[in-house]
Amino acid sequence: MNTRLYLGIALASLAMAPSAAAAGDDALMPHRHLVQAPGSGPHGPVHVHPGARPSTGRTEVGPYSRDLPRGAAAPTSDARPPLYPNLGALTWPVGAASPEAQAYFDQGYRLAWGFNHAEAVRAFRAAQEIDPGCAMCFWGEAWALGPHINYPMDADAVPRALAVLDQGRRAAAQGAPEHAALIDALSRRYSADPRMDRKALDQAYADAMEQVQARFPRSADIALLNADALMNLTPWDYWADGGRTAKGATPRTLALIEGVLGVRSDMPVAANPDHPGAIHLYIHMVEASDRPERAAPHAARLAALLPGTGHIVHMPSHIWFRLGQWRDSLEANRQAAAVDEAYVAGGGASLLYSQAYYAHNVHFVLVSALMGGDGRTAIEAADKLAGIVTDRAKQDVPWTQPIAAAPFVAHARFSDPERILRLPAPANDFPLVRAHWHYARGEALARLGRHDEALAEAATIDGMAALPAMQAMPAAGVPAPDMLHIASRVIAGRIAQNRKDWDGAVAMFREAAALQDGLPYMEPPYWYYPVQQSLGATLLAQGKAGEASAAFREALRRSPNNGWAASGLLRAAEAGGDTAGAEEARALLKQSWFGGEQPPLEQL
Repeated sequence: MNTRLYLGIALASLAMAPSAAAAGDDALMPHRHLVQAPGSGPHGPVHVHPGARPSTGRTEVGPYSRDLPRGAAAPTSDARPPLYPNLGALTWPVGAASPEAQAYFDQGYRLAWGFNHAEAVRAFRAAQEIDPGCAMCFWGEAWALGPHINYPMDADAVPRALAVLDQGRRAAAQGAPEHAALIDALSRRYSADPRMDRKALDQAYADAMEQVQARFPRSADIALLNADALMNLTPWDYWADGGRTAKGATPRTLALIEGVLGVRSDMPVAANPDHPGAIHLYIHMVEASDRPERAAPHAARLAALLPGTGHIVHMPSHIWFRLGQWRDSLEANRQAAAVDEAYVAGGGASLLYSQAYYAHNVHFVLVSALMGGDGRTAIEAADKLAGIVTDRAKQDVPWTQPIAAAPFVAHARFSDPERILRLPAPANDFPLVRAHWHYARGEALARLGRHDEALAEAATIDGMAALPAMQAMPAAGVPAPDMLHIASRVIAGRIAQNRKDWDGAVAMFREAAALQDGLPYMEPPYWYYPVQQSLGATLLAQGKAGEASAAFREALRRSPNNGWAASGLLRAAEAGGDTAGAEEARALLKQSWFGGEQPPLEQL
């Protein structure tokens, strides 16, 4: 039977073969009829550096922490922290009465720019205890208690923020005017009235910071605080049209940060190109744009500036991954994970840090190894990741589910089918994770030629996309239904490949690729590889070397330096007698692949 027709029937009826359908899955809801996706547009040359990702018509909005439970980012200990020896040299003299108080202020300031806000709060409190007259030590705590791009305002923190601002305001009465101005501006961010609109408060703070920056235009720190306030108005939503069009305050934010970095000479700010906060914000501002490489020279310096903060050590990989520098991304995250493991082992890490930032690093190890073809490292990271994200985190924080699901894509890519079929089923409580388990099983069953069972896994996945829990996840920033529809079509495409039903496979992979085009930006991507490379493999198996080359080039445009696609392009060029194209692809494969032998065509 034609695979496309078979899948349509299976999805409509949700028929499940007993040997493949996992007992205990929730009742599944019927899915819409399948519609043939349009073909791809013109294909360009191989991009070793990443041109624009294709326009998706979607804004690039990240999910991080938009729905974390209260207190997830709060300090877990009131004890005075030590002065850590490995947090770099960033300092902001704030008129503290003693070197120790200044040292604790600087520690809090460095940690806050490293997005370890809970630990920053502890440092600022230590500075207050040592020097109750340090106005900026109170400002620092109030700033660190506020919202940021990875975490919304915790309502439980508002009373404390207001209280320390009052203390800071009294202390600032006889201090530097910029300190009083910063405290006054930050006070606009908080209200004792819980009915006040959070967006309005954030806007009021951003407006006030513009005024402070205008009064003190030379201060790099004030310029960055201004940029940070602007970024928090639309977290992770800075670009449209596939990263080509800046949205909202993005141009102003970039101007402020680039002034600090010394990239722009038309800004009055005193340049401080090694300010870790500037580089951190810059990476986040440009990673979803069509020119992420502009952050590369700055990213290369970042880890050494705050070596004891795992998130900062990790951050360059947001650029390395976009540029297809898989080895660099892998190594950055290995180092970041080691830093965070030492920190978490010491106790006191917040839920946000231990369950999100640390797990995020290990997730990056997995996908970086996967893209480079290093199956051993990817599976090792998968095994480690499976033990990090707790059931509580998956239950309370839906956006941790893509992280917890990642081990199954590593197994789907590298593990023996029989091992995949022995993997225990995740609990029904975590549907996105469980759906990825079904996906890995579908890939394995298709490889074994057990087509009916594989189709049943695809039908199960597509039905799960309609569950209320899955339909609710886009509100948390996770496009779960589309992720599942991609997974079901990839399985159907694999089955068709195994049957040599090339037309059916082409149809399924084109549908999956069209769905992938609609996913919002995130690193690691919500779907782990460009499906265009599977389309290219199918076209090549049909003997359509020219069309296959175009599909592989499109995969490389979307995922630069992708050795999987380069391997396919090499074979397509050889099949088509394109000697120059083969040499180009061979060089790219040598540069990007560190996984041993080339992958089989049917696994692309």
